[in-house]
Amino acid sequence: MDELNQDERAMAGLVRDFVNREVRPVAHELEHADTYPGQLIEQMKRLGIFGLAIPGTWGGTRVSTPCFALITEELARGWMSLAGAMGGHTVVARLIDEFGTEQQQRSYLPRMATGELRAAMALTEPGGGSDLQALRTRARRVKGDAEADGGSYVIDGTKTWITNARRAGLIALLCKTDPAAQPAHAGISIILAEPGPGFAVSRDLPKLGYKGVESCELTFDSYRVPQAALLGGREGEGFAQMMRGLEIGRIQVAARAVGVGQAALDDALGYAQQRETFGQAVRLRDRDADRSGRAPHPRRLRLLHRVRRRALFPGRAADDRR
Repeated sequence: MDELNQDERAMAGLVRDFVNREVRPVAHELEHADTYPGQLIEQMKRLGIFGLAIPGTWGGTRVSTPCFALITEELARGWMSLAGAMGGHTVVARLIDEFGTEQQQRSYLPRMATGELRAAMALTEPGGGSDLQALRTRARRVKGDAEADGGSYVIDGTKTWITNARRAGLIALLCKTDPAAQPAHAGISIILAEPGPGFAVSRDLPKLGYKGVESCELTFDSYRVPQAALLGGREGEGFAQMMRGLEIGRIQVAARAVGVGQAALDDALGYAQQRETFGQAVRLRDRDADRSGRAPHPRRLRLLHRVRRRALFPGRAADDRR
């Protein structure tokens, strides 16, 4: 934690204590019962975890990227679903902070910082996979006297595998505002969508793991939003905006993997200390793994930490060889 300042080290320590005291004792039961972790989410709100990407100007507790990655690791070490509960929210917070209009920032960021308003992002479509430029959700601009700003968007389409969708009060919706644009990404925009007529969470999707937090299908059927819901107020910039936001999202997903790996190692070592076979205690020895020609798991995990460090601090690669 050498890269963190004193306040960030204290924040990471609080999250670590929370995970050890409150999360690990109940994670197995909640995961297998597919139970939404409402009490744990409320504690995360009080810890300021939903405001980690939001500046203090808007009531957040913005931290450095290394600190954010470490806090994500700690949450995933306890239960990856908790890290997932704040991942998309953080991406949306970054999008609004970096690209949103002043009105959008004022309207959303203070409530997002406290967790009162939780956000999700909606990119994936049925059959579309990761080919975002081929998305079909369409936002048509229409004029009408009912809108104070003189116009609105009417949205039709479907999104799938949207995490936290059922409990989110705000969705960063990637859609096409100009289907004829060339290149295709020049016709993509982000709409900040709130629950309303024509917007439905149509179903929860079954999963083998990563339970407790929902992954849903969303449908938009003549869903109308004011023109002011366009992120940044300019059409055609949504693809670049989302790619920028996903930079922190990808770091977050990688940090989850390190946290899960740490939990697996901790559990394996704990089990090995008490397990006996054929009258002898089981032990993990480097020399046993070396005979098989494979690196032992602790060494692999140290390698993951080293890769993370190089990704966050490319100029310090030489330090990792020590």
